[in-house]
Amino acid sequence: MEREYIRIKKPAPLPFDTRQLKSLDDEFWKKWVFYYLLDFYKNYDSVELKSKIEEEKKKQYPRTEREIAKFVRLKLKANREFGFNFSVKGEETNDEDVEGNYDITIHNTYWKNQDFYFECKNLDGSKDLTDKYVCYNTYKKDAKNENIFDGGVLRYFNGKYAQNLTFGGMIGFIIDGDSNNIKTAILKKLSDKFLISPEGDLISTKDNSIEENSFTFDSLHSRLNTEFTIHHILFDFAK
Repeated sequence: MEREYIRIKKPAPLPFDTRQLKSLDDEFWKKWVFYYLLDFYKNYDSVELKSKIEEEKKKQYPRTEREIAKFVRLKLKANREFGFNFSVKGEETNDEDVEGNYDITIHNTYWKNQDFYFECKNLDGSKDLTDKYVCYNTYKKDAKNENIFDGGVLRYFNGKYAQNLTFGGMIGFIIDGDSNNIKTAILKKLSDKFLISPEGDLISTKDNSIEENSFTFDSLHSRLNTEFTIHHILFDFAK
């Protein structure tokens, strides 16, 4: 089921020489990861996914976000070309019935950074899910009786995610609402400072960052006296 509006370009081929593979920079590897994610989005079966979402919604405690992330991982695993170059998992486990810390981790043995982490969040145009994508108050208390904040983007700046890297990923699963309005709301929310400021402070954004697709953008943030990039991809599954 090809979606013609999705721009996708195959990167330069991977060399066969091991020494050359080990010398490739992050940008080279990231282009390949983006290629496979865009290839998934361009060709996934919307009827199959919507059926899985509807089945999940019937459960007493539905976890559609986890079910969609699992769907993406399984489709990547089923791609023989992807499997020849990369592996994908939920962090700390290859068992699809066991939940890990990261929703999607893409790995290549020869990549010096080795792992590209993605946090996945549902989006439907509501403020609640936009906040959860970025940062929200859980209203739970820590040992000092202060409110605990959480959120997909926040986890890259509060010591939880990708601490040894200079980049990470966010994938939004749009299950309802207008994708342009949702993207605008996320960008607005990203400009808010976290309580741990200057950690996570937004420096700049780059729109249509992956092959000029309008459902992608990068956000550049302050982290540990340096800069950290989050690559955002918004998959519109409501179409």
